[in-house]
Order: sequence, then structure tokens, then C-alpha cells
Amino acid sequence: MSSLLLIRHGQASLGAADYDVLSPLGVIQARRLGDHLAGMVRPDLIVTGPRVRQRDTATHMIAAARARGAHFPDPVLRPEFDEYPALEIMQRHLQRLAAADAELAGHVADLARHPAGSRDQRRAFEAAFQRMMRSWHDGHLGDPGIEAATAFAERVESGLRELLAPRGRTVLVVSSAGPVGIGLRLGLGIDLWSGLKASFVVHNSSLSELRTRGDEPMLTMFNALPHLRDPAEITLR
Repeated sequence: MSSLLLIRHGQASLGAADYDVLSPLGVIQARRLGDHLAGMVRPDLIVTGPRVRQRDTATHMIAAARARGAHFPDPVLRPEFDEYPALEIMQRHLQRLAAADAELAGHVADLARHPAGSRDQRRAFEAAFQRMMRSWHDGHLGDPGIEAATAFAERVESGLRELLAPRGRTVLVVSSAGPVGIGLRLGLGIDLWSGLKASFVVHNSSLSELRTRGDEPMLTMFNALPHLRDPAEITLR
């Protein structure tokens, strides 16, 4: 049996000039995770996606585990575990999609109306984000420069299957919410939209696990946060 732990990166910098940077809380989440995993697993391989937030989460996690005396190998970068192109979709297509979709237009208007950082604005962002991602899933962008939802799912699933193929090893994959959703899809045999919807509730630094028995992966854990005991440290964005 092989075990693959899918880890979402720590909190990034939503609303800042560069989202792809861990926030101070994101660093804390990553280090708490490493401290927890040091006493739980002996990874044979650690893989990270190419984004800065993914690589830095792995760096802080590994440093914390090593400080506990655990043997955690250096991470290996794998582009298969890059995130879905949500920021690119938002920058290039949100306004056009809203012009043709009254529901999305209402959510975008709410974003502008509510104070920055308020609960109402966060709710409006989530609603607009999920509606926009449904348009991406349904193939409504018409932009060959943006990876299609089916292509995203295929690359992540291919990477997961490859890592799970060798028997009897433990692999940690530090990535983002989208690949975690594809892991859930693979482990439960659900449709693509259901996997993407699950990705919208994946917490920063959370743990999900796939195990193999025979040839097929099985989901044995999803979105767990055993390393975070303070509710103030639990975040989605």
C-alpha cells in the first residue's frame, strides 16, 4: 500500500499586489504542519508545485520537521501540481463573463459595494469566484491561452497516479486547493465539477490522503487540520 498526502499551501496574500506570497500566518501554518508531521510520517519523497506559495510552504514545513529531528528529504518540483488558472481567468474574463451573466454581475457589484475585508465582501468574492469557475468548467471562456478544466484535471490526475504507482512508499505533495479537489475526485470517482466544488472549501495547510489497494486510489482523509488548534489560524483564503 502506498500513501500520498496532499497538502494545500499556507495562507497566501489575497488582496495584495502579489498573491503568490505566504502571509505571516501562512508561514505559521506551514511550520505547525511540519512539527505535527515530524512525529507522524517518514516521507520517502516530497513534491511541490511550481508556485512560490507552494514551494515556500514546503520549505517551512520541512524546516520545522527537521528541527524535531525528523528525516524529511529536500522537495522535488513537479509542474503537474500547479494550481488551476483562477487568477488569470479573473483578470482576463471576469468582467466579460459578468456582462453576460446577471447572477455573476450581482456578485461583482457586491464586491465593489462592501468594505474591503468585511465579511460581506468575502461572501461576495466566494460567490463570484465559484460562478466564474463554473463558466470555466463549462468551457465558456473561448480563450486558448488558458488551460481548460479537463486539461487541468488530466495533468493533476496523471501526476497523482504516477506518484502512487510504486508500492509501499509515503509521498507528500504540497500544492493548492485545485489539485486537492482532483485528488478527491480520483479517490471517490466523482465528476469533475464535484471535485472542483470541493476545492473551494479546502483550508490552508490542510491534509488530504490517498492510499492504494490494488490499482485504484482511495480517499482516506480530506481537509484535515490536526496541527491547528487555534480557530484564528484556520483560513480558506
